[in-house]
Amino acid sequence: MDNGLVIDRQDEIDRNLAFFLKALPGLPVALMGKYALLRHQTIIDYYDTLPDALKVAHSLYSDKIFSVQQVTDAAAELGFYSHAVHLGAS
Repeated sequence: MDNGLVIDRQDEIDRNLAFFLKALPGLPVALMGKYALLRHQTIIDYYDTLPDALKVAHSLYSDKIFSVQQVTDAAAELGFYSHAVHLGAS
C-alpha cells in the first residue's frame, strides 16, 4: 500500500473526528448510544450497533475511508474503529 494513501486516509479520519466532536453537542438526545457513520466530514446516518454501522460502511465505501463514532455525552475513544476500521489492503 502506498504510504501517501495511508496518510490521506488518516487525514480524512482526523477531519471526520474533529467534525464529529464539533457536531456532538448539537445532536438530539434521542441519538445517544447510536453509532454515526461519517465520510468527508458528513454524518451519513446513525445505526443502533457498531456491527450495523460497519456493515453498511463496508458495503458503501470500497476505499474503506470512513469513520464510525458513538454518540455520547462525552467524547469516546473507540480505538481502532474510531480511526477508520481498516487501513490495510483488502
